Amino acid sequence: MKKCIIALLLSTPIQLTIAADHDHSPCTKEPEKKWQPFSVAAKKVEDMGHTIKAAEVHHKCYEFRGKSKDGKRFELSINPVSLEPHK
Repeated sequence: MKKCIIALLLSTPIQLTIAADHDHSPCTKEPEKKWQPFSVAAKKVEDMGHTIKAAEVHHKCYEFRGKSKDGKRFELSINPVSLEPHK
C-alpha cells in the first residue's frame, strides 16, 4: 500500500506539468455565426504546405493535425473568426 501511495505522489507533479503545457483556452468568444467556414481554414492550412490527417472543432478552435511539408507531424489550432493561429 505504501508503494502505491508513493508512486501516486511522485507521478502527480509530472501529470500536472503535462496538463499545464496544453492550452485549453478558447480561440474566440464570438458566436458561431461569425466564424468563417471550416473549409476555408482547411484550405489555408493546406496552402501552408501541410497535409491534413485529422481536423475538428475543439475549445472554439479549428484544430488540424497531420504532416508538414517536410514530413514532420504538426498540430495547429486556428481562430475560426480571424483564421490566425492560436497560441
